Amino acid sequence: MNRQRISAFLLRLSGSVEILAFIAVVMPRSWMEIAHAWLGMGEMPNAPVIMFMIRQASYTYGMHGISLWVIASNVERFRLLVILNGFAYLIAAPVFFLIDRSSGMPLWWTLGDAFGCGGFGAALLWLSWKND
Repeated sequence: MNRQRISAFLLRLSGSVEILAFIAVVMPRSWMEIAHAWLGMGEMPNAPVIMFMIRQASYTYGMHGISLWVIASNVERFRLLVILNGFAYLIAAPVFFLIDRSSGMPLWWTLGDAFGCGGFGAALLWLSWKND
């Protein structure tokens, strides 16, 4: 498998996971409360800004997932966008780590977020490197 095919596979994989965020756009609040408690974070706050952030962030993640699928359709043509996403994920790793830690997210979530983003970003950049 060549670098472009691996990049396309990784972009589709990440895009597919992000597309799942669309579920939270329409998910009943009661399900969110169950997930919140299951994660060990106690009772979910009942404030309009919470629902606003959950639903809008989920929509944004879902749309980003769709954009990754578009980019994966032709990684050579969209190489600059692959590189942009690679850098964005690398930068997201420490940013998400700090956000997750300061927000009180579980350690497994925090590390998964940081290492997942950093590893994915590094892989995209490495696969995009031209050896000409």
